[in-house]
Amino acid sequence: MDPRGGKAGTAGRGGVRALWPYAREHRRLLGAAVVLSTAAAGLSLAQPVLVGRIISAVGDGAPLGGLVWALVGFLTVGAVFGTIQYYLLQRTAESVVLTARTELIGHLLQLPMSEYRSRHVGDLVSRVASDTTLLRAALTDCLVEPLGGILVLVGALTAMVLLDPVLAGVAVLVVAIVVAASLHVTRRLRALTFETQSRLGDLTGDLNQTLTAISVIRANGATERARARLGDRVRAAFDAGVRAARSGAAIQPLRQTTGHAALLVILGVGGYRVATGHLTVAELVTFILFMLLFMDPVNTAFTAVQSLAAALGALQRITDIQQIPAEDATDTITHRQLSPSASSAPIIQFRDVRFGYRPNHLVLDSVSFTVARGSRTAIVGLSGAGKSTLLALVERFYDLDGGRIELAGVDITSLPRTVLRSQLGYVEQNAPAISGTVRENLILAAPEVTDEQCWSALDTVNLRHRIDTEAKGLNALIGEHGIRLSGGERQRLAIARALLARPPLLLLDEPTSSLDSRNEEIFQRALEATGADQTVVIVAHRLATVKNADQIIVLDHGRVRAVGTHNELLGTSELYRELAHHQLIGTPNKIRANQQPAPASEPRW
Repeated sequence: MDPRGGKAGTAGRGGVRALWPYAREHRRLLGAAVVLSTAAAGLSLAQPVLVGRIISAVGDGAPLGGLVWALVGFLTVGAVFGTIQYYLLQRTAESVVLTARTELIGHLLQLPMSEYRSRHVGDLVSRVASDTTLLRAALTDCLVEPLGGILVLVGALTAMVLLDPVLAGVAVLVVAIVVAASLHVTRRLRALTFETQSRLGDLTGDLNQTLTAISVIRANGATERARARLGDRVRAAFDAGVRAARSGAAIQPLRQTTGHAALLVILGVGGYRVATGHLTVAELVTFILFMLLFMDPVNTAFTAVQSLAAALGALQRITDIQQIPAEDATDTITHRQLSPSASSAPIIQFRDVRFGYRPNHLVLDSVSFTVARGSRTAIVGLSGAGKSTLLALVERFYDLDGGRIELAGVDITSLPRTVLRSQLGYVEQNAPAISGTVRENLILAAPEVTDEQCWSALDTVNLRHRIDTEAKGLNALIGEHGIRLSGGERQRLAIARALLARPPLLLLDEPTSSLDSRNEEIFQRALEATGADQTVVIVAHRLATVKNADQIIVLDHGRVRAVGTHNELLGTSELYRELAHHQLIGTPNKIRANQQPAPASEPRW
């Protein structure tokens, strides 16, 4: 089932019915718009009759006052109804877009982490910003306008047949021929719209990535290559848009041709019918007015078909995302609150864990180890050994291919992710920051903390003085992705955020990679002060960060090669001795060949 209660896979293929779930909650406003549309249609149908009577009255010399005032009244009331209907339709359409965007954003934030690895973020943003916009026109053109149009169509056609069946048949024949031609033209429009939106999504995704890495691109002299690549994306979007415009443009001449052809034929045939005495001039004028009314819903149908084709192409892209199960779709539904500190079991235990980001490509293979409560555990190894993946699996960003991970003796897959993550603090390797203020970044995991606690956390990581220099203090904006802060400052901000939340288990992925020696020492003191009630698992490359750990896990090519303290491993693990000797992580070949790296001011694994 999709998020809106429809069957998965049907959206985008059910015509107007596919749009109804989005409009259902606004059915009262839509109902009012339908009533006004129906009333306006009735008033429109009365106007040709009044005009015919006015012409007859002029010919007979009868007074016109009442008829003229009635016509003016019908026109005025119809205009008022039309204005109100237009407002209701536009308001409803905006509300539908609001609902669609809100629900899509909510679902995007709950996608499995694997989806973010395989998709352009810009493309996901495009679905929220661009694709949902196309629903607006479809709602107004395809749900309400046609309802009033049907009444006008039936009423006008009935009046035309009553006035002159022969002339009515001629008019219907001309319209039918043009409508049949238009159906052939619109068949490809939906597919072309889908392609156009997809190309725009590719462009948005590539542009987002390029701007995010603009400093890297410029530093490597790749600006022109980036320009060329984005130019190709722009050209692809342009070509798709032109193909869609070509099909859509064909509808407009057909739409105009329908009205012009029908009017010319009716004038010719109708003039002949008047000349032969089958029609009066008043009846011909009345017939023409009814025919013009008849053409309005036909023209509306052309617009509706075009809007519907575009909307369904966009709706398919929206539905493609909504049909992806949310990350927590398989979570156990429970109100159980895990309390690791109250259990005697190890806080973390890996049991024969196997995992790969791609099928048949294991990153971790048969990994088993235990983390004691209140301990400091360091994970070391060559780049690509799977260290960061271990922490991501504890967070359940990904599900295992085999084995199990236990938190305080409980299989983490049996816990809702919200319960699991409430026990964890996580500092990522690149320490991302959210756009906003310093305070908003600090209270992300603990919104109830006070300003005093925020300042204390900043003081702990030696960041208080830096924030003090900002006129707005905790309310200072740090820019998109924290661009106003240095890499080390962003890392210290992330550490402060994790320490502020005080989770029972703290997962740190290279938390000192951007810190200088002084700030690393301050971090070490802060880590030592966390207390016995907090367990720390840290992925680190620097010797100073790991040598005092209670336990060091040596990981190599996705397997645990050794476990022990610094002194123990120096005597039992050849790989650990090599890493410790070099104090710098290099390529596996360099370490295996015992090649001495260049001296470094900041010793690293």
